[in-house]
Amino acid sequence: MTASRPEAIRRAVLTAMCLFLLFWFGYFVDKTWHWALVNDAPQLSYLIFLMKHGMKPYRDIIEMNMPGTYLVHFAVLGTLGWSALAWRIFDVLLMLGIGGAMVAIAWPYSRASGIFSAVLFALFHGRDGMGETGERDLVIAALLLVSYAAVFSVLRRGRAWPMFFAGLCAGYAATIKPIPLPMALLLVVVGALAFRREQKPLWKPLVAGLTGMAVAFAIVGEFLVHEGVLGLFLREEHEMLPFYAHLGDFDLHWMLQNCSTSSFLTLSVLALVLTLALRAWQSWEDRLLLTGIAFGVFSYFYQQKGTPYHRYPMIAFTLLWCGIIFFRAMRRQGFVRWLAVVAVGYGVVLAPLYAHTAAKRPWSEDYEHGLTADLQALGGAGLSGHVQCLATSAECDTVLYRMQLVQATGLAYDYFVFNRRPSPVVTESQQRFWAQMEQNPPKVMVVTVGLYPSDRFSYDKLALWPQFQAYLGEHYRLYAEREFPMFEQRSIGYRLYVRTN
Repeated sequence: MTASRPEAIRRAVLTAMCLFLLFWFGYFVDKTWHWALVNDAPQLSYLIFLMKHGMKPYRDIIEMNMPGTYLVHFAVLGTLGWSALAWRIFDVLLMLGIGGAMVAIAWPYSRASGIFSAVLFALFHGRDGMGETGERDLVIAALLLVSYAAVFSVLRRGRAWPMFFAGLCAGYAATIKPIPLPMALLLVVVGALAFRREQKPLWKPLVAGLTGMAVAFAIVGEFLVHEGVLGLFLREEHEMLPFYAHLGDFDLHWMLQNCSTSSFLTLSVLALVLTLALRAWQSWEDRLLLTGIAFGVFSYFYQQKGTPYHRYPMIAFTLLWCGIIFFRAMRRQGFVRWLAVVAVGYGVVLAPLYAHTAAKRPWSEDYEHGLTADLQALGGAGLSGHVQCLATSAECDTVLYRMQLVQATGLAYDYFVFNRRPSPVVTESQQRFWAQMEQNPPKVMVVTVGLYPSDRFSYDKLALWPQFQAYLGEHYRLYAEREFPMFEQRSIGYRLYVRTN
């Protein structure tokens, strides 16, 4: 009787903790349901809009994203619609998918640990603001965690068929960005070795995993073949993707400054201390989870951009490990147990802080409102097919997406035509853009201030391509120049040019 009372109290406390965390997740979703469609989500969806209006990826559209990204946007737009609410729903579904995978992975350790990790990750993602919803690395994190859950099912239950889903999800993650490909192969190998240790035929999980990967690649391959651009994709990914990968590489100091927050770093240090105290790296599951963290760290630093969403695989796997190791340590005695209680308490305190930050985080749409008004004054819907953005940031494409205006050319990012570093990619992109522009001269050109990766308020990028600058001066007049207050340490503004002859 006396032994069951402490256990009943422990369960009641954990239940109350889970309900508290879930309340704040619900609060966050409710307070952010109105979030607008901004940043990369509408910019990438705009590419799908252009495809719907006859432009072919890798032929007419000048940009470097992998086809898996396109298919994600096709799926969201085809099932949920083209509205901001549709993308908000997708983002919440991603968080639920990540949460479900975390709970499944952490279940044998503690039912509460998975909820602890899942809610903290969702709220950490939320505190980054509406600009990070549905990002590519968030999708990759979700796919890899579901893949992990499938592999852990193989390790724990000795069934081979979940390896199909492990290969499918991890393989598809590699069609969004190529970085997860080694992880996908590693997970298939781990599943096969698990069967070998139990003296079962390793070919079953191996075939299941490789078949899942093959299906993921086949889905993307069928899309490329259907569009008639398979060869163009292979060429552009060989040329344009490496060019972009080394564009605006930030130094190690910058990357370290932006890789974490003080709260996440505190949780990570507490998890590291408890990992060392418990010697929690000896089982297959421990090693696999720590490998996931290592992959996330590698992915963030390899991309060398320092953007918030590049952290998501690292944050997700680290918070999953934090939840597991904290709740494992709470079952021990002495200092380790009390340190774990402090760590969990700290995470619980963070939940409402993250939720309030997410609910109140602003996002400036001054650019979008200003450009919308200008384009309406210049013809509105009649500009479809006759307007051109010259920008890297998403604001201009966002306006065209919201107004349902087709661009005159397929140029997506202006750093492919304006660049301080000479490159065959820049030369070829300029030729492609020029040919499209001559075939369909835009009536209106929107030139956004700055050139990635510089955040300087300047239009001197035009001087990097003298031929285009001369053409702009000869055939266009400056209609308006708008400047808006700086937002997130970034200059915001544009020049609007109208064709004269």
